[in-house]
Amino acid sequence: MFFQSRQAVFLIIALCMLVLRGAENPVHAQSRPATLKEDESNVSRPLRHRTIFKPRDPDIKQISQSPQVPDVLDAEAREALGIPPQLLDDEQSWEEPGEEGADGETFVPLIAHKSATAAISWLPGSGDELGIFSLSFSETAEFPRFEGFTTTPRFGVHYLDGPVTTDLPARVYDTSVAFRWFNKVNEQWSYELEVAPGVYSDFKNVTSDSLRITGKGLAYYVHSRSKQFVMGVVYLDREDIMLLPAAGMIMWFSEGSRLELIFPKPKFTYRIEKDEAKERWLYVAGEFGGGSWGIRRGPTGIDDIATYSDLRLMGGVETKHTNGMISQFEIGYVFNRKLEYKSNVGNYDISPTGMIRYQLTF
Repeated sequence: MFFQSRQAVFLIIALCMLVLRGAENPVHAQSRPATLKEDESNVSRPLRHRTIFKPRDPDIKQISQSPQVPDVLDAEAREALGIPPQLLDDEQSWEEPGEEGADGETFVPLIAHKSATAAISWLPGSGDELGIFSLSFSETAEFPRFEGFTTTPRFGVHYLDGPVTTDLPARVYDTSVAFRWFNKVNEQWSYELEVAPGVYSDFKNVTSDSLRITGKGLAYYVHSRSKQFVMGVVYLDREDIMLLPAAGMIMWFSEGSRLELIFPKPKFTYRIEKDEAKERWLYVAGEFGGGSWGIRRGPTGIDDIATYSDLRLMGGVETKHTNGMISQFEIGYVFNRKLEYKSNVGNYDISPTGMIRYQLTF
């Protein structure tokens, strides 16, 4: 009896296995062609690379966090309006599957290089005429996972030739890190906020006198294809001027001419050359120059703050390459030059001079 019941159990198990195996084979037979078809489609269709800042609206061609501006605006006007350079077009394909994650999404880095700038300038002079030779470097990094946010460390050194009637150090330094956030409100309005703590000193007087926190808050309004408005404030945290209004407009007279009536740096540019590799522009501009530095004065060893200020009228040529590199060479006239101390000991006016400056952005 027990033996017969055991045989029945074995028969039932065997029948179950046969039924399960028969049900499993049709599933494989049906799913295999679909898999092959999917594999063939994957081979024939290359992986597509999607830009990090893809607009939500397919009709919008600009980056989503930038003001909606006409295509006539070039890279410099976009920079003046806070518009980042255009990234890769979404229609381009990327054949490297290694960059794709397991879920098929493009890898987004935490931080990425955006641009770097190196500049050299010379204001000739000696003795009480105060010559200044300056070098500066900056690197701008963006955070693709936090759209609109960038950071820019800066370093600069100014070699001073003179004066003899008062005691300035041989050189002063600029060090700062700027944190900038740009945000688009709608198709017409956008704004940016920036704060840049830094140390401006001869590195002998490194106290609260040498600490400065600069910044700006600007709003942008796109009125039409040929007219945009800028308004806001620039905080300089200098001994002579703490705050400056920043307001004005950008006007396009044609595709190759633009007027930026923006205080404190008005500018008019005119394009003289354009080909497949580059564009070349001529421009005239005005500028408010100078700075404040914490210093240690001469043999007395007294800590003080020196402030130099001037006004500049410049003309130059700017070359923009299709690979993103921008070079600027300019000459100018520098006037209304003043040197002042917080102690008011040794203040004096400086004679006008010229200026030569070269800047490369890459």
